[in-house]
Amino acid sequence: MTFRTSGRIQRVLKFVLLGSDYCHRKGGLRSSPLFQFLLTFYSDREVCTLQQQQLDPRRIISTEFLLIETPSSLSQEKLRGIRYQKAIVFDDSDSWWLNESEEQQEFLSSLTDFAVKSHVDRTCQYPFRMGTLPLYRKKKLQQCLKYKAWRDALFGKHNRKDTDLFFIGAPTRLQRVLDGPNQDYNQRLEWLSQVMTENFPYRFVGGLECSNQELIKQFGNDDGDLSPYLVSQRYNFYSYFRQLCRSKIALVPTGFSRWTYRHYEAAYAKSVMLSTDMSNIELFVPLPPHLINVPDHAPLLPYVEQGLKIYHDHPELLESNIQFLEQYYEQGRFSKRRPKALERFLDQLNPGFNACLTNAQRSPEQHQKTS
Repeated sequence: MTFRTSGRIQRVLKFVLLGSDYCHRKGGLRSSPLFQFLLTFYSDREVCTLQQQQLDPRRIISTEFLLIETPSSLSQEKLRGIRYQKAIVFDDSDSWWLNESEEQQEFLSSLTDFAVKSHVDRTCQYPFRMGTLPLYRKKKLQQCLKYKAWRDALFGKHNRKDTDLFFIGAPTRLQRVLDGPNQDYNQRLEWLSQVMTENFPYRFVGGLECSNQELIKQFGNDDGDLSPYLVSQRYNFYSYFRQLCRSKIALVPTGFSRWTYRHYEAAYAKSVMLSTDMSNIELFVPLPPHLINVPDHAPLLPYVEQGLKIYHDHPELLESNIQFLEQYYEQGRFSKRRPKALERFLDQLNPGFNACLTNAQRSPEQHQKTS
C-alpha cells in the first residue's frame, strides 16, 4: 500500500510503535516484547519505533497500524505528521489495569477503542475492547531446550525427577486494586508456609530468593519474618531450569500479576503445573490444557497429590503440553516457522475481532484516517 504526498509516492510502513513518556527499558522501545515479536516476521523496512520527541508535523510518516504505548501525553498536534489506518493502545506492564490517567484515556479513546496488554483479566472492567500482547522470552530458554535435546540425542533421554515440588522466586504479591484499601495477595508466602514445614509429606526444593535485601525488608514489614522461607542458594536461569526439569511438580503462584513466564517454562520442563487460578486470565499464547488451577486460599496438599498422580499415571499429558505450545513457539521462541502466532496477532487487529472483553464498549469518535 502506498500514499501520494506532495506529488511523490511514499512507502507505507506496516507498524509504527510510538513509545511512552517513560522509557524504562535498556535498549528503548526496540527491546520491547512487541517490537521483537514483529521483527521476527517483518523487516526493519516495515516496522519502526519512535519517541514523542521525534514527532515532527513536517515529516510525514505513513503506516497501516499505529501502536501507542502508555502512559502517553500525546495530543492531536503531535500526531499531525502521522498518517495511519488504525491506532491501537498497548501496555506491557504486569498490572491488570492500563497505565494512563483519565485525561490520557479520553484522548486515546478518540483515536481507538482497542488496546492490548500482556494479559487480560476477565473479572475486571476496562475502558477499551481488549486484546493480548505477545510475550517474548529471552534466548535462555531456547538455549536450555537445545542443550537438553543435544544431551538426549547423545546419551539417551534422562527423565529422572528426584524432587516432588520446586519453586524459587522473589517475595512478590498480587496487587488486586488500583485504588482503595490494600487487598494485595501474597500467594507465594501462603504456599511456602504449607510446603516448608516438617510434617509436609513430600520433598520440596526452593523458597524465596534473598538476593534483594531491600525487597525482603519491604515485604517483611507487611508479612512478618520471612527468614524461614529464604534460601541461600543462588539460581541463575540455567540452574533454575535444570532444577525445574528435575521436579515432578512446579509451583506457579502469583507474582505481581497472575501470569508468569514460569507457566511456559514449567510446561517445557515436563513438570505438572500447580498454578494460581488462571481460569479468568487471557494470554496471547494460551496456556496448555493440562495444568491444575488452585483456587485462592485453598489448602495445597490435595492439589499436590492430584499433580503427583498425573505425573505418575499420565506422563503423556505433559508431552502434549509441549506439543500445544509448539503451535506458537519453536523451542520456546517465536519463529517464522510458526506462523500461527502472527495469525493470532493480526486477527486481533481486524475490525471483526471478538475481543477478550467487551464490558466497556462504546461508539468511538471518528478516528483519524490515512489521507
